[in-house]
Amino acid sequence: MGASAREIERQIKETRERMDENLTVLEQRAASNAVRVGKIVAVAAGVAAAVVGGIFIYRRVRRPTLKDRFKGMSLGSLREVASRAKKPLPTVKVTVNEKSEEPGTVETILRKVAPAVVGTASTALIERVARPADETEL
Repeated sequence: MGASAREIERQIKETRERMDENLTVLEQRAASNAVRVGKIVAVAAGVAAAVVGGIFIYRRVRRPTLKDRFKGMSLGSLREVASRAKKPLPTVKVTVNEKSEEPGTVETILRKVAPAVVGTASTALIERVARPADETEL
């Protein structure tokens, strides 16, 4: 009976060692998963903070439209604004289908590029005409 008790103790000891090894492996896996989840949560929180900050900055910088400014006003305030607007407004001249005195985009570009093109072409023409007849072209 002594040998079987030693055998049982040995088997218990081996089983405990295997269980300890398995627990160690599981603890390491849990720790690495916790680190990975922590990194994912930190990145998600950073992205969320950046989005919220961007929204606040956009709303702060963007100028509200006239429609947005009038949206929250009461009828009495709108009448007050309208009464203040009855002051003489500056005159605006609207021209339709009339020639503008300012040159257009294409004309502006041509005015800048044309002298260089004409100068290059005239230099090439003068060089061609002034070249002696005995020179051969390459």
